[in-house]
This record gives sequence, structure tokens and C-alpha cells, in this order.
Amino acid sequence: MISIKRYVFDLDNTLIYTDSLNNVSYNYALNLQGFAPINNCKRITRDVVFNKFPDLNNAQKNEIIELKQGYFMNNLKSTIPNISLLQVLKAQDVEICMLWTSSDEPRALAILEYYKICKAFRKILFSNKVDVIQDIEKITEFLECDLENLVFFEDNRSVIQDLQQLKLNVISV
Repeated sequence: MISIKRYVFDLDNTLIYTDSLNNVSYNYALNLQGFAPINNCKRITRDVVFNKFPDLNNAQKNEIIELKQGYFMNNLKSTIPNISLLQVLKAQDVEICMLWTSSDEPRALAILEYYKICKAFRKILFSNKVDVIQDIEKITEFLECDLENLVFFEDNRSVIQDLQQLKLNVISV
């Protein structure tokens, strides 16, 4: 019997390249709050910002995040689609595709809407991807398949290593 593959896609820097807009968005927010930009960083995250500026209070942190998210959402045209991977996605039946992302839910949904791929997935799993084994259990349950049927598209090195240690099929993007 032929087993049908199930495809699990990551969003940020896998399906859609978002690093550049993400960094510009954080630096926009930092600038508005009177802070110096963060340069020479592949991807600025909340942790990067909060470590660089450890004296930020909660109100400042929340304001920076809010300004960053607003700028990002209003400039989705500055993201870059991974054309070849989007073609792979669009060639599959929705029933065998899942999105597994650590992206903030409203942000992820906005990107999916922008690229008109909201309905390309049977399910979306929002996760910080720290407990990969637990996430894999959810994925196999959602996609109704065994581990050997899964094919992951991922860019995060540590997640890729975790998947490889579990002997799963992963395509590094």
C-alpha cells in the first residue's frame, strides 16, 4: 500500500521571508521610542530588544511590541514569498498540508491573507516549538498519519536538528 505524504510548513523565512521587514519594524519602533537601532542581527526578536535595553519597563516593552506589530502589518508588501515552496504548497491537497509556526497568531494570519494562502492548510498549529515531541504528536493526530508520512519544511536550525534527531523527514529552507 502506498502511504501518502503529509506536508508541514513553517511560515517565517520558510514560506515567506520576513526577517528584513521584521528588523525594520523593530528599529522603527525603537526609533519612535528614542532608542538606537539594532544592527548586525540576522533577526531581531523581543528577546534581542529586551536584552539590548534591559532597563525597559513593561509599558515601554508593550509599546515597542505594539509599534513593531503595527508597522509590520502595514508593510506586508515588503515581505518576500518563497515562490518555489509556495508552488509546492499550492500543488498539494489542503487535507495533507499543515502550518506549524511560532509566529504571533494575528501576524501569521495577516501574512496568510496577504498571500491568499489561508485556505491552503487543513490546520494551523501555533507553537513556540520548544517541545517538538509534543507538537509532533499533535501534528500526526491532526493529519491522521504516522511519523514516516511527515515531511517538514523548516528554516530554524535547532528545530531542524530536533526533527532530524527524531528521524523525521525535514527539508531545510
